[in-house]
Amino acid sequence: MKKPVLNCRACDANTLKSIIPLGELPLANALLASSVASEEFLYNLEIMLCETCGLAQLRDLIDPSQLFSEYVYFSSNSDTMLNSVAQLVERLIPHLPNNAHVIEIASNDGYLLKNYIKHHIEVLGIDPAKNIAEIANENGISTLCDFFSEAFALKLVFENKQADIIHANNVMAHVPDINGFVKGIKHLLKPNGFAVIEVPYFLDLVQKLEFDTIYHEHVFYFSVKPLKMLFERHGLQLFDIEKIEIHGGTLRLFLGHKDAHSVKSIIEEMITQENALHLYELATFESFMKQLAILKSDLLVALTKLKESGQKIAAYGASAKGTTLLNYFGINQDYLHFVVDKSTVKQGLYTPGTRLPIKNPDALIVEKVNHALLLAWNFAEEIIGQQQDFIRQGGNFIFPLEPNRALP
Repeated sequence: MKKPVLNCRACDANTLKSIIPLGELPLANALLASSVASEEFLYNLEIMLCETCGLAQLRDLIDPSQLFSEYVYFSSNSDTMLNSVAQLVERLIPHLPNNAHVIEIASNDGYLLKNYIKHHIEVLGIDPAKNIAEIANENGISTLCDFFSEAFALKLVFENKQADIIHANNVMAHVPDINGFVKGIKHLLKPNGFAVIEVPYFLDLVQKLEFDTIYHEHVFYFSVKPLKMLFERHGLQLFDIEKIEIHGGTLRLFLGHKDAHSVKSIIEEMITQENALHLYELATFESFMKQLAILKSDLLVALTKLKESGQKIAAYGASAKGTTLLNYFGINQDYLHFVVDKSTVKQGLYTPGTRLPIKNPDALIVEKVNHALLLAWNFAEEIIGQQQDFIRQGGNFIFPLEPNRALP
């Protein structure tokens, strides 16, 4: 059930303005069992900007239990994700004390924590999806099935389970009670501990027109200025930031208790850049919506020309971003024959709203597809590397945010 928000979820100011209205869309990961399934529910998808603290956020809120209690996204399905976290853990291990304890919030199937276990470091995962938590526990990664909150963190503190490092990758944007989430981290961190949090960067979304990274699971769209204010409000200090390319542009945030770590200059430098690029001005988003309308027209024209010339078109990636893009642009069976995805959990199901069948990637070759619309463009390099047989057969990948670009 959606609930209208009147005040900013972070600073409580009554200064929210609509900036990116995408209309009524289905839930991103609500895959269907049949192409003739019963009526689907649609929900308003609209980003608001707080003119007081600068935090971008959804207007309407979906009950998290409806979104995350059962989940179809497994982090281990992506080699890109696996390599990224493996490299990060190797860097962090030298900074850990003896008998260290590491906690990950939204630990998924244990894709990150297993790298600590290799070094005999005690870990604890927290994830609300029952199906995923069961798999993690079966694989020897101790995982509690629950939503992270301030109350949950205090329970762990009472059980003497504070952490030297807390990981939280691609989860903070999903949590409506953002203040409670940060308070929980504050309680759970040891005095000299630190948290490593990865969030998609709102500035990249705006500059690269990555509108398809907007969906109902992502309540927040973070930039540095509001993050710094949010952490400071609860006695935490953002002391370093790394910019990484994964997911179209991600901030890797390092934070700890106030004055516990030396603060790098990059934080104020990035805030200065955000202001210089007018990220917090309404006119920026008027331009964004105009560019989005042009992008939609260009992509539909490109697909129409291919279809009229007798080309067979499918899509790669039954991803959350794919749901937003296909439904907002109206790309359905009139344009695409089917969607392929590496995840066996998704194969045999149908895409939300557009009701396209989801098949194994081998179908690109077996069914002699000419062009594949790359919906999972954030893993483009990995996917293209895996699909060399399709390319050798003469297949092309179409990049939806760059309709005139194709590989090869």
